[in-house]
Amino acid sequence: MKKYDKMLIAFNDAELNCFASKGSWLYIANKKDTKKGLFRLPRYIHFFVSLNQKRMPSEFGVVKEIDSPITALELAELDYKTRNKDINFLTDEIVKDYEWFLEKINVHPEHTPMAVTWFEKILPKKERTLRLHKKFFTGFSDEEKRELFES
Repeated sequence: MKKYDKMLIAFNDAELNCFASKGSWLYIANKKDTKKGLFRLPRYIHFFVSLNQKRMPSEFGVVKEIDSPITALELAELDYKTRNKDINFLTDEIVKDYEWFLEKINVHPEHTPMAVTWFEKILPKKERTLRLHKKFFTGFSDEEKRELFES
């Protein structure tokens, strides 16, 4: 199985709706994850959760290189453990979602801010899919961006 050397990492900034501990690994929140009353988001915006026992929400994450590469299966197992789910229920189909996530993260250079939003397609039938993408912080100076994403 392919190993990836970058991961989405949390930066703690309450003003940006990022409540996960700085340095925590992030993954896309599932239906049972909540924002724990910390913030409200428009309907089209989704969020990440930290992969530790508290699963704290974050609207954004940043791509960082990690010390030891990770596989999609290892990421899936970590996510399942923090959700208190039995890892024996992991299937190849489920692991493909984690592979997709890691592939999307690893094409971006280090220190790239990322977000996840809902993409709605109405025709031919109504469909909602998650889109993981680079986030542009146009209202921030280069210095502010460096301080947030490179520290």
